[in-house]
Amino acid sequence: MKKFLTVIASFIIMLCIGGVYAWSIIAAELIEKYKFSASQSQLIFGTVIAIFPVTMIFVGQLGNKIKHRYFGYISGLLFLLGYLIASYSQGNFIIILIGIGVITGIATGFGYWVSLTSPVQWFPEKKGLITGIAAAGFGLGAVFMSEISEIILNKGYNILQLLKIVGITYGLIIITLSNFIYQIQNKTNDRIEPVNASYFIRSKIFRKLFSGIFLGTFAGLLIIGSLRIIGGQYDISNNILVLSVAIFAIANFLGRLIWGFFSDHLGASLSIFLALLFQSISIISLNIFTLSDVSYSFLAFLIGFGFGGNFVLFAKETAQEFGVKNLGIIYPYVLIGYAIAGIAGPISGGFLYDFSGSFSYAIFLAGFMSLMGSLLFLNQFIRSRKNEQFK
Repeated sequence: MKKFLTVIASFIIMLCIGGVYAWSIIAAELIEKYKFSASQSQLIFGTVIAIFPVTMIFVGQLGNKIKHRYFGYISGLLFLLGYLIASYSQGNFIIILIGIGVITGIATGFGYWVSLTSPVQWFPEKKGLITGIAAAGFGLGAVFMSEISEIILNKGYNILQLLKIVGITYGLIIITLSNFIYQIQNKTNDRIEPVNASYFIRSKIFRKLFSGIFLGTFAGLLIIGSLRIIGGQYDISNNILVLSVAIFAIANFLGRLIWGFFSDHLGASLSIFLALLFQSISIISLNIFTLSDVSYSFLAFLIGFGFGGNFVLFAKETAQEFGVKNLGIIYPYVLIGYAIAGIAGPISGGFLYDFSGSFSYAIFLAGFMSLMGSLLFLNQFIRSRKNEQFK
């Protein structure tokens, strides 16, 4: 029973901290009500994405010394604190950056680490499935966040009041669910010996995983952080703009599960190539086709589906190469690529929009980066096939 409670609790915690993927709704409100620039709004989002993988490195070093549920408590408390600080900012950019960008970014790191590593340790023989479920929770979080935001804003509350409600509610949920995070003790079917982090960083597999997750998530995060703004420049109806965030999140959720399933049969390199190529084509389509409510929603789904593959495929490959018991130590280093992309992607999109007054250039940049990532893993797949032929 403990292992199933751990999976359920981890999934719900991921839903809460994954609400950051609905940031484009908050960003649009900050731009409209408090005159934030697109770059400023995306810097806040990018800071969350950049800080939480770095936080996971330090959490991973403490993973065998402190009960995992305490990491959940810390996540919930910091999440609540960060959103409360932002809610009392009166629209001040620096205060919101500190509250949501920095403090909530740290909270996300604690929550993500415990929610990813704890359930996988209970099911070492089902790494793909359990990693997919945990990662899928993070991807699905934007569905609930977008719907909650729309309901609250439509009732006449302003964006700062929304931040307060979300911070208190989600923070208490994370703290409560952390009581159901159970830690396996001295049991593992994974016989791979622990590896030294510095050795891993110097290895070829690290460079491959690091570069791939940077290129793939750079593209996806550039689009996610500005999804509502992109739709707004094409006169997409407001209801569809909000709905598209939820559609993206659902596709992100499904992508994490389905790409993980594919990887069990196709292998990681080929699966990553296909996921990033799929994402690239979907993103470029925003510039190619005339966008209507229907086509915009459909493309949001396709982009989210491709983007979701990044998080289950790279995590599974890390666990496969170095063992489940090393996942919590090594995977945070891989996610540094994601952290850099969290700053570079959204900021690049915001800068290009501020400079040109259009997201067309940013869309082409995102599509190009994803394409480069896909070709990297196509090359890896071809090399691996050649090596197998000569064996």
